[in-house]
Amino acid sequence: MQFRKTIPAIALGVVSLTVPIAASAGTDSSSPAIEATTADSSQVESATLTDNNGKPSRSLSVKAAPKGAAKAATQSEKVFSTGEVTGEEFSSIGLSWKKESAVDNGLTAETRIHRDGAWGPWQNVPLGLDDGVAEEAKRAGAPAFYTDDADGAEVRFTSPKGSLPQDLKLSFIDPAKSPATSSSSSSSDREPRTAQAGQPDVKLRKDWGADESLADPGYKTQPSIKAALVHHTVTGNNSYTQEQVPQIINGIYIQHITVLGYGDFPYHFVVDRFGGIWEGRKGSIEMRPGTEIPGILGGHASGFNTNTFGVAMLGNFEPNNSEGGEDTGPDPKPTEAMTTSLADLLAWKAGQYELAPEGSTQLVSAGGGGTNPHPTGTVLDVPVISAHKDVNVTACPGAKLYETLPDLRKQVADRLGSG
Repeated sequence: MQFRKTIPAIALGVVSLTVPIAASAGTDSSSPAIEATTADSSQVESATLTDNNGKPSRSLSVKAAPKGAAKAATQSEKVFSTGEVTGEEFSSIGLSWKKESAVDNGLTAETRIHRDGAWGPWQNVPLGLDDGVAEEAKRAGAPAFYTDDADGAEVRFTSPKGSLPQDLKLSFIDPAKSPATSSSSSSSDREPRTAQAGQPDVKLRKDWGADESLADPGYKTQPSIKAALVHHTVTGNNSYTQEQVPQIINGIYIQHITVLGYGDFPYHFVVDRFGGIWEGRKGSIEMRPGTEIPGILGGHASGFNTNTFGVAMLGNFEPNNSEGGEDTGPDPKPTEAMTTSLADLLAWKAGQYELAPEGSTQLVSAGGGGTNPHPTGTVLDVPVISAHKDVNVTACPGAKLYETLPDLRKQVADRLGSG
């Protein structure tokens, strides 16, 4: 992908210029240029925004935060901006930084997207500061932010401490460039080896266009499953269309593998607002006790991936939250189709692993720090059907989804005849 940086005109009335994204010589702080980008894969183009010490590159303009009446800026608060960057089409953007980097807990990010010849409004971008970093990840970062088919973006960061993470990168993600989207010969064209009683309709990885050449080969197995953890993705607005779902899921995949360094998709399954169930991590359909795949190890909950599987609801269910696109409003509940499919999915897997949907179990922390406050070896008593926030310090899966879990457990028990 090729992107170009819009240089703001300094003299009044002078038309703005565009320069290649790689150009940086001869610019000053009032007219930064995006520095040389690295093509991580054919689906991703990344621009480095800070160095290994967190010092802003010449890609970013820096200024003190304005002091408004509602909120007085601190003396050290700063705003960092990429300026307008335009180029080839992409469908998601990703933000990532050095895994060990200290991050200002007050850091926020906003973006505006260029689409159909016009710039859209500013939107908050979730930074995932409360979601932890999976053990397998090589970088920390935000969820993929879905932009639909866009050809430009401007991102700005506000930091109360005036600091940015080390090795901060902005990535433009275009799953359409994946060979899996244009070829039927991908190794993801497998069919599940079994279709047991109670299995709902689960779409395969090939259905959302997974490029299997990106993921680690083989299966990441684990001995057993004791609990399900429910998540939300916070990857875009809650009013996505059915046609956009595969592209959103593929963006999550590419962001996690190519940008963040995961070995595969973080969650075992994804459920969309239309009730579609999608296989996320490879082998999640096939896994069941007593087979060569007794369980699949995920990358969805820091310190608690062992003995669990993760199901992500596509959307944002935290009230009055504008991270991930549009403001969710006071009551962002999952749709009936979504909760029905979630119950079907959980009943299927709970039945396979002989789990008591309304019961509890014990999980052992693998440590890791960050959003996992439980030291290595800590034993937690948790519901068999739990939420991400039950094991990590996070708002996930959002308050309005979290409050549905007691009823969800009952629904799953009823499906298994144990209610």
